[in-house]
Amino acid sequence: MRPTTIAALSLAAAPLLLLGACQPKVQAPTDTGVCYFIGHVKTSESANGVKFNVIARDQPDLEHCAVQLFNLRRSMLMTGTAGNETYGAYQGSFLLANNHEVRYSQTYDGVYFPFLVKAPDDRLVTPGSVVEDDTQGDGPEQKVAVPKDLPKLSQDQKK
Repeated sequence: MRPTTIAALSLAAAPLLLLGACQPKVQAPTDTGVCYFIGHVKTSESANGVKFNVIARDQPDLEHCAVQLFNLRRSMLMTGTAGNETYGAYQGSFLLANNHEVRYSQTYDGVYFPFLVKAPDDRLVTPGSVVEDDTQGDGPEQKVAVPKDLPKLSQDQKK
């Protein structure tokens, strides 16, 4: 290609790039303790196409909001109104719930990181946590043998 053709194409593409940067970014509400479900609406109803609906108030932390969003998703699945993912927000952070986990991100369009996962007993737990099986009943108590060659701590010598 000729340099003049490249210059003309780049001048023509510059306004398109600038227009893409002008679209409003979705900002999560920062209200303290309020958990939101994000509904997707027509752009005529909202400039960025999303609507924040309150699902719970007085939530102490992000974990409790994540559980509220996951429970809302389960209710929506029973009525057939849930898609593949359900979005929410809490104090400036975004949540994404699916059938197996809840993820979080600082931006709506950003990368979502694992936050809570569904354990075999249907609880939401942090990824990598140990889930104890309580179905064994009241069997004999098992003791764990402590190795004898462990180093002694100063607090152990006082005992």
